[in-house]
Amino acid sequence: MSPQKQLSHDAYTVGWICIIDCELNAALALLDEEHELLDSDLNDNNLYYLGRCGKHNVVVTFPVTYGANATACAVTDLVRTFTKIRFGLMVGVAGAVPGLPHPVDPGQDVRLGDVVVGVSDGGHAGGILNYDTGKWETENELSIEPHLNSPPSILLNAIKTVRTDHQSHNGQMAPYIERALAQLSDLADIDDPTFPGWESDRLFKAEYQHFHADRECSDCDPAQTITRLARSSSSPVVHYGLIASGNAVMRNAPLRDRLRDTWNVLCFEMEAAGLVEHFHFPCLVIRGLCDYSDSHKSKRWQAYAAVVAAAYAKDLLRVVGSIDMMEDGMVSADILVDGL
Repeated sequence: MSPQKQLSHDAYTVGWICIIDCELNAALALLDEEHELLDSDLNDNNLYYLGRCGKHNVVVTFPVTYGANATACAVTDLVRTFTKIRFGLMVGVAGAVPGLPHPVDPGQDVRLGDVVVGVSDGGHAGGILNYDTGKWETENELSIEPHLNSPPSILLNAIKTVRTDHQSHNGQMAPYIERALAQLSDLADIDDPTFPGWESDRLFKAEYQHFHADRECSDCDPAQTITRLARSSSSPVVHYGLIASGNAVMRNAPLRDRLRDTWNVLCFEMEAAGLVEHFHFPCLVIRGLCDYSDSHKSKRWQAYAAVVAAAYAKDLLRVVGSIDMMEDGMVSADILVDGL
C-alpha cells in the first residue's frame, strides 16, 4: 500500500460502517490506500479509519458500542464530523433465514457465506424491516407499521449494474475476496477468515434445539439436519430483499420462520433498525451470513461472512461514478429525527 497522505474532512464522501472486529478487519483489507487520521470533535466517540476504495474516499466508522441506538448515535457523529458524506454502507454479518431447500438449484437457497443486500422485495418501500415495532395479531400474523427507508437512487442504480455484471460473470467479488484473505493472512490474533467448508454448514430443523449451551454442535443429532443439494462452488451467492432488524439477537428458529413466511425476510441483524427509525440517512445494508438465526449459533463463519460482505461493498463502489457522487446531495448534519 502506498505511503499515507492526509486529506481534508471534506474529501470524504462515503461512510462505511462496521460494528465488530472482523467487519473492520475486512473493510481495511480492501482499502486501496490508507490516509492519515484527522481530528474529531471531543464529543465524537467513533473510531475512524480513512482511505480510498476505488474512486472514492471512504470513512470506515467503528462505533465503540453495539446496538441500534448506538449505531444511530455513531452515524450522527459521522455526518457532523465529515460533512460531505453522500451515503453510508452498513457492511457486516447477519443471521440467515433459510427457506425450503430448492429441489433443483442449490444456488437459490440462502446459505452460510452468502450475501444479502437490503433492497425492496417489490412489495415494500425499502430494504429494512424493524420487526420490534410489530404486534402479533394472531400466532402466525405479525402486523408491522412500515419503517422502511429505500436506499438512495445512486446506490439502487449501482446495484442494477452490479447484478448485471454478476449475471454476465464480470463482477469483481472473487478477486476482492482473494485479496482480502491475502491481506488478512498476515494479521495475528484474528479469527480465521477463510472459507470454512460446506461440511460445517449444517441447517437443523426449526424445532430442534441446540443440545449443549457451552459447546458447538458436535453433540447435536445429525439426523435432525435438513438435507440440501450440494453446491459445486464455494463462491457466495448474492440475494436481494428484506433484512429484518431488531434489538436482540435472533436465536428462535420457529419465530424466524414465521417472520420469513409473513414478510419474506432473508436475514436478521441488530444495527440498521436505529437508522430507519430515527434518521433519513441514505444508506444500504450489506450482510454476509454467518449462522441460521437459531439456537445452533457458532462464530466459525463470522470472519468469512464479513469478508464476502466487504467484497460486495467494494464491487458496488466500483460502479458508482465520481460524477454521480457530485450530483447526489450531501447528508445534512440535522438528519436526526427523534432525539437520542
